[in-house]
Amino acid sequence: MDLEKRLYEAFKNKKRPVKTPKPDLFKKPPIGSIRETEFGPVWMVETVYDEGYLHGKVELSNSIAKSALGYFEPSLNYEEFETTGIAVIDTETTGLAGGTGTYPFILGVGFFIENRFTVRQYILRDFSEEPAQLAAFTEDIKDLSTLLTYNGKSFDMPLLRTRFRINRMPIPFTGYPHIDLVHPCRRLYKYQFESFTLGMMEAMIVGFERDGDVPSHLIPYIYFDFLQNRNQELLLPILNHNRDDIVSLYLLAQETARRIELAHGNGCEDDSFLLSLARASLNNRDYEKSSAFIDKVKSNFAPREIADETLYLKAILAKKDKNWSKAQTLWEEMMDAGKFGYYPYVELAKHLEHRKKDIKAALELTNNALKIIEFERELSSPAIYRNVNSALKRRHKRLIGKIKKTSA
Repeated sequence: MDLEKRLYEAFKNKKRPVKTPKPDLFKKPPIGSIRETEFGPVWMVETVYDEGYLHGKVELSNSIAKSALGYFEPSLNYEEFETTGIAVIDTETTGLAGGTGTYPFILGVGFFIENRFTVRQYILRDFSEEPAQLAAFTEDIKDLSTLLTYNGKSFDMPLLRTRFRINRMPIPFTGYPHIDLVHPCRRLYKYQFESFTLGMMEAMIVGFERDGDVPSHLIPYIYFDFLQNRNQELLLPILNHNRDDIVSLYLLAQETARRIELAHGNGCEDDSFLLSLARASLNNRDYEKSSAFIDKVKSNFAPREIADETLYLKAILAKKDKNWSKAQTLWEEMMDAGKFGYYPYVELAKHLEHRKKDIKAALELTNNALKIIEFERELSSPAIYRNVNSALKRRHKRLIGKIKKTSA
């Protein structure tokens, strides 16, 4: 071998990386334990919280006011509901796209064992452990009865259904009532906040501030880094993040239910929350409760937006109650305010035409409504404009016909 060849071989050997033994995938984890299932082992981390544990400013309790459940999920049978049957579920995934290529590499579930809130997290050290992960989760929720998630109807639960189907395993939560708390939060806190992320809700309602939390958008990258080098320490911040999500979610439900219960009595001074409850009750067609909540709003001292919405709901409820004298007064007040568009003009025109038989006044109000709808045309959707404009023109034509008939 000539000198040039020997130098090349020496250079190549120097650059070749030193082979290291492959990391032991099934070594003892840094925290938690290995749980054995019929499908093999899976890494499990369990954290237990005693009743009275203070998370932010809210103390953990194994009781949620049943009077609030109708505002969480109208279809829920609150007579049969038990807090001890709740399964609080949150996942950390390899991506947000969903589909068959997305894995929940951390599957966390929180539930009560006696009076202690227990969070169990199942972590995939390798994708081959997924059947064991799903089997352990199935065992945990077999005696539970209600799902509690945050945006879980759109993401977590469809993803889990997909994973169970892919692994040809029975879906264990089929038929469980599902409270997805993001929706009631949007309804009940709509006048207070513009963002409804769980982080915002836990900070503002639960009073829990995270310190050094891992950013959500980095979580998939950290997991893929773990798959490359098998350093399980990388996953510990994500486990903390997932566990905090589960505890915060349960306490957000608990605290929101407590506020609803206070509002049923005289213990709520938050006008925006009372207004939201009135609107939610109206949507649930519980007009008696809606009226009770709206009457507690101190509209004279509330912000303008709250006062205007209160006036609007009072008018709707007066019409539902067929209290026409009160409704007319409210519609006139709305017209004087000049902030409610064509709505009070249309309602009062109907009332004057059909009940008061004041056709000329009804026609004048209809003409005013037609002018307003034209003025607001650019602010309305084309469909709404067409429907309202057509209805007003039909009413206008009918009223003109009635006036001509009485004049003949």
